[in-house]
Amino acid sequence: MDAGSLSPIYFLIPTYIVVSLVIVLGNRISNLGARVTAKFSGYILLWMIVLVLFTSGYIDNLSLVFALISLFVIIPVSIYCINYTRIGGYPSSLPYTIDLFSILLVTAFISPNILFFAISWTLAELIGFYLVGVGEEHSIEGSTRASRRFILMSAATFELTLFTMIYVSVFMLVSTLATGLNVLDILLKPYWGLGVAETPLYLVPLLLIGFIAKAAQVPLHFWLPDAHSVAPAPASALLSGVMTAMGVYGVLRVSMIASIGYDVVAYALMLIGLASIVYGGLQAYVQRDGKRLLAYSTIAGNGFSMAILGYYILYGGLDAYAALILSVAAHAGYKATLFLDIGLAEQVTGLRFVHRLRGLVKILPYSTLAGYLALFSIMGIPPTAGFVSKLLAVISAINGFPSIPSVILILSIVSAITTSILIGLRYIRIYYGEPVVLYGSSRTTDIRSMEYCVLGLSCSSILFPLFILFYLEPTIYIILYLVSMPPLLILLYALYIMARRT
Repeated sequence: MDAGSLSPIYFLIPTYIVVSLVIVLGNRISNLGARVTAKFSGYILLWMIVLVLFTSGYIDNLSLVFALISLFVIIPVSIYCINYTRIGGYPSSLPYTIDLFSILLVTAFISPNILFFAISWTLAELIGFYLVGVGEEHSIEGSTRASRRFILMSAATFELTLFTMIYVSVFMLVSTLATGLNVLDILLKPYWGLGVAETPLYLVPLLLIGFIAKAAQVPLHFWLPDAHSVAPAPASALLSGVMTAMGVYGVLRVSMIASIGYDVVAYALMLIGLASIVYGGLQAYVQRDGKRLLAYSTIAGNGFSMAILGYYILYGGLDAYAALILSVAAHAGYKATLFLDIGLAEQVTGLRFVHRLRGLVKILPYSTLAGYLALFSIMGIPPTAGFVSKLLAVISAINGFPSIPSVILILSIVSAITTSILIGLRYIRIYYGEPVVLYGSSRTTDIRSMEYCVLGLSCSSILFPLFILFYLEPTIYIILYLVSMPPLLILLYALYIMARRT
């Protein structure tokens, strides 16, 4: 780019920083309505800045998609955190930390080069460690070693992968191409301007280990259940819904600078994904702690995305790419919704154990509707995001049938559907029956605004597939989506009424 073409960035970056500061410092506003307005307006401005960065050519389509998905999840989580902090007795610094954590996650996704990505994601890891530590000090349930496992396993492996990325890119441009660029020039160069390095197979595990651990895939999964179950509910929603998406995003980024398209790598990713689906799904089914159930289901949800990712590395294709992105988006939406939902239940009843919680439909009606919609997406009921992602994955697998990768992908889809139905049927029982004893009626009134946040976030389950279907272009997909919507709404209403009458 010439000097003239860089001029808009001199305006966009300071604006991004100023808006981010406004969002974080807006937590000092005492008036609740003004505080919510400041947060919502600030994040919408960030959304617009991301779009301008994309149209100006400073970020690519991959950054745009992951940033917009993240912002859709972050906005209701941030607003939810206001009352959650006050009612739950958490430190007053929690909303500040949640907003700073959110902004750093988005910044990492829109970083156009390795240097900005390394800085923003490392800071996000440190704040994630702090948030898990806050949960350890506050919660009477869960592990007291979750934060140490988080920082040692998740963050340490990520830094190993990051240094390997730097080594590969520097070696490629300085040693192989013998250009006049120094190391800093390379680290500031956009991903799409680096080219693809001929990477030896022995370096590929180092390039991927951090992202596999970040997605909590077997056998690098053991840090996640403790960390995500002990953290405050807004932090759990972001850790599970947004932060673990770095597993897929990171592998896609690595593929832009290093040749990782070895068959053995793709097969390994698919088998790891399949193992994670089965293990995470079965472990989630036997959990009694609602947050721990959701944490294990994160392993299974990311396993499904990882299986599609391995298939995409082998064959490519628009259907496989759309299935991959939508699987990540679906998981971000429904998992964040359910973590906020169980957080509400804990605030109202003092419990989060699915074998004791009952009758939430009568005390948290809007959150119950949101929970139903999220569970529909998990279980793959049409036309939710979970269903459309699995449908696109089936189409991709059929196109490659009867190859071994397509068979593995089909097994992954079947396993994902089976385990998600088991998880959904176990979780959904908390909405039926007689309500358990409440802490106090005033608390139920105070959290009504938090219910609206959960309900708004659950809309991702029906909005995300619409965006993806428009991206795919064939009109028949849009028609099928619209035709499937009325039955979904009827089913949602019928279950809601049934639960209230039980």
